Amino acid sequence: MTQIKQFLSHNLFASPLSGFELPDAESLNEALILDCQKRRASEAGISVSNQTGWHSDRDLFTRPEDSFKRLSHAISVILTHVVKSTLPSFDVTTHDVEGQGWININGKGAFNTPHDHRGYHWSGCYYVSIPDNASERSGMIEFLDPRGNTGLHAPDVSMLFAPKFQVRPRAGTLLIFPAYLTHWVYPNEDDEDRISIAFNSRIVTRGSGAA
Repeated sequence: MTQIKQFLSHNLFASPLSGFELPDAESLNEALILDCQKRRASEAGISVSNQTGWHSDRDLFTRPEDSFKRLSHAISVILTHVVKSTLPSFDVTTHDVEGQGWININGKGAFNTPHDHRGYHWSGCYYVSIPDNASERSGMIEFLDPRGNTGLHAPDVSMLFAPKFQVRPRAGTLLIFPAYLTHWVYPNEDDEDRISIAFNSRIVTRGSGAA
């Protein structure tokens, strides 16, 4: 029998999910918690995907507080790394990044409904405070498969075409993923607040004047 030769191998339409641990996260989180709580005490917040939880305005990257500036810098560094890793030939020096970020504070029973972030390329979330004694599912983030027609019934379906993927976050970690991925957050089952800071970013050609 003539030997079969493979000439092509690609993971088509993959959705990269990356996680990072921030250095000095403990001291950063202490400062972030205080600044997040100050904002919640003085601002009404807005309602988007959050259900009973508090959602700040989307002004993270223009805030004067040192803690928000430190986190914004870390997000910029990580985003640049992810873009270069995903597409090594991409020239980041000829492009600008536009972004928005906001605080989520979910008390007991609060959660975020399924949603995506249209109009952006990358989305992410940094975890400031996660209750220590929360259950396994409490506050977990779940991503839904964006592909259609993957509802196969087979013994290995969970490994090959899983319809969803969960991450149990830890304080001091940051997730980044394509903005088109639909995701949601399980209800917080603990009495302690769960605090996270989410962000969106899009890459535009320098001088294009994109809004």
